[in-house]
Parts: sequence; structure tokens; C-alpha cells
Amino acid sequence: MEPFVSIILPTYNRAYVLWRAIQSVLAQTEPRWELLVVDDGSTDCTQRLLEEFRDPRITSIRTENAGPSAARNAGLDRAAGDYVAYLDSDNAWRDSFLERVLSATRAHPDDVLWYCGASITFWERDATGRWRRIEHTDELRRQYSLDDVWKLKCPDTNGILHRRGIAREVGGWDEDCRWLEDWDFFVRVALRYPDRTRWVPHILVDYRQVHGEGADGLCAQAREDGEAEVTGRRYLLDKWGAHPDFDARDKLDVTPDALPKLRVKEGDE
Repeated sequence: MEPFVSIILPTYNRAYVLWRAIQSVLAQTEPRWELLVVDDGSTDCTQRLLEEFRDPRITSIRTENAGPSAARNAGLDRAAGDYVAYLDSDNAWRDSFLERVLSATRAHPDDVLWYCGASITFWERDATGRWRRIEHTDELRRQYSLDDVWKLKCPDTNGILHRRGIAREVGGWDEDCRWLEDWDFFVRVALRYPDRTRWVPHILVDYRQVHGEGADGLCAQAREDGEAEVTGRRYLLDKWGAHPDFDARDKLDVTPDALPKLRVKEGDE
């Protein structure tokens, strides 16, 4: 069976949680997919874990460590599906993700990118290894206009599906962008196709971030290191700040001291 959707899953040293993301793909009610797991130079047991999955729809691609955007581009180079979706290795899809989003492609065939909402949980892991929940919210998102996008509103990477060809049209994922790379990708699509992105009003993604001593992933690690996040913000400001419609300078032009770390409040568990 030819793949209908190419799923690109970049991962780096996350064998301990990668299995959950892969299992959520295997559980999809829509079976027409290929999963391209791009191992971005992991030094843990990621390759050993991947050997345990024998489904012929799963392909492992190993690259030198260059970050998630480079890994997604490597996946795009191998993608064979009509559509492309993305799943980060610490997140998971609801079983009906592909079925519902593909239904939206049939209902709105002139569009080029579709996106849904997510159930978002922030965790803190302290030096003893104890896990505590910081925050949980169900974020349905909405249909974003270009005005919204210029205020840094965008769908999360894990909830989007797009026609394969548009990634090449907009230049792929910016490999120098290490913060809000999903916004950077989406704004380029929205500029090229301002009326052809489509909101799918369902929560179909389980999204997680781990902060504190066990910070996991670029977003959480950057928040723990304020200088790193500020560098990422200023990259976007340099790239997009001169656009006449850009309306988020106050969100990007900040100092490390203005970025409070996410922590469990006193007495919370």
C-alpha cells in the first residue's frame, strides 16, 4: 500500500519516551501512512529501541546532530506521501488524529495546510527526579488570520498536516531557527497562501514539556537558560521585524530577566 501521509518524527536522546510517540502512530485509525523517524545523532539507546518496531511502514533515518528543523528537512527529502505531518518524540497523537485531519482535507480540498488543537501539560522534574505538574490546559486553537500570525499566533508543529509540495515552496524548515520554528514555518505558508490554511476544531494532540533540573526539549531547555531563549527570539526579530505588518516586537525584544522560569507554585503538586 502506497503511503498517503508521511509522518516525520525527529528525535534526539529520547529513547525513554520515543516509544510512546511511535505507539500513538501505530494506534491511528487511519492506516495509510509511513513513519520516518529521524534520529538526530542520538547517543542513547534510540537505535536499539527502533529495532523493536517491525512495522514495514516505519523507516529509521540517522543523521548528524543538527537540531529538529534539520531533522525535519531530512525527513522531507525522503517523504513519499501526498501529505506530511509531524510528531515530536516527547508528544503523542490521539487515535483519530490522521482520520479527522484527512477528513478536513477532503472537506476543504483547495487548502494547503490543516491544523488542530492540543492538550498541553507542563511538568517540573527536580534534582531528585521527582515529577510535579505545573500546568495543564486544553488549547483548541482557532482559525488564524494573517493579523493573528503577525502577533506570533500559530498552530503547534505536532498538530499540522500539509501538502508535501508546499514545504519546498516556502524553503523548508529554517535550520538556524531554534525557537518558535513552527511559527516561522507557518508564517511563510500563510504569506504564500493567506486564505488556504484550515483549522480543524478538535483536540487531537497530547503535548508535554518538562522543566526544572530535567528540562527536556529545545523550548524547555531555552527557558531554563534565558540567554539561549533570548538568542532564539532575537533571531526571529532580525528575520521578521522589518516586515510592515509584524506586531510582536514587545514579545521578542526582551532580556533574560524578563523570562520567568516555569515552576510549581508553593504547595502545588
